[in-house]
Amino acid sequence: MPIKKPINLNQGSFLNPADKKIVVILDSEDILTLITQELKTRYSPETQKILLEQSSQLLPDFVLQELLKRQEEVVNVNPDTLIVVNCQLAEIEVDDLGFDLNVEAYFVIADTTGQNQFRANKIVLWSNIWGDEERLVELEDELGEQFWTHYQIQLLFDEKEHPTIELEVSQTDDYPARLEFYPSLKMFSPSIVPFSTLTEKYWE
Repeated sequence: MPIKKPINLNQGSFLNPADKKIVVILDSEDILTLITQELKTRYSPETQKILLEQSSQLLPDFVLQELLKRQEEVVNVNPDTLIVVNCQLAEIEVDDLGFDLNVEAYFVIADTTGQNQFRANKIVLWSNIWGDEERLVELEDELGEQFWTHYQIQLLFDEKEHPTIELEVSQTDDYPARLEFYPSLKMFSPSIVPFSTLTEKYWE
C-alpha cells in the first residue's frame, strides 16, 4: 500500500493523511520576538492614549471605570524596560478563518519611579494556514465529513529544516499578574488577576 504524501497547506502547515492531523510548524524565537514587539508598542504613551479614547466611546461606564483603573497602573511605564519572563500556550483553535494560537505572556516593566511591575497579556496570534482554493478542495476530499467541523492539531517547534507559519497579532488584552508558590512542587507559577466580578458579568 503506497504511503500517502502530506497535503501542503499554506507555508509552514500541512495535513498528515496518516492520522488526519493538521501539522503547524512554529519558531519559538519568532513568537517571543513578535510578542515582545507587540507589548512594547502597546505600552507606549501614544498607544495608551488611543486605547483610552476608543474605549470611552464604546464601553458602558462601569466597564470603562474598570479599564481606567487598570490603565492607571501602566500609564507611567517605560516600554524600553519591558522583559518577557514567561509565555504559556492557553488554547489552540482552527476554523474556516485560520489558526489561532492563544498565549498568556507575563512580563516585567518599570515605571517612571524605577519600580518594577509584573503584568500579563492575553495575546491571540493568527495565521492563514489554508492557502489557496485548490488546496482547500484537496483538503476537503481527504477529510470528508471532518472538513470544517473538527480538526486535530499537532504543533512542531523549531524544526529548522522546514519553513514556519507566518503569525500576526489579532488581539491583545492587558491584565495585572501575580506569582503563586506551590509548596508540593517547590516552585512559583504566574497567573492572571481577572476582571472584577461586575465587569466579568458584562462580558458574559
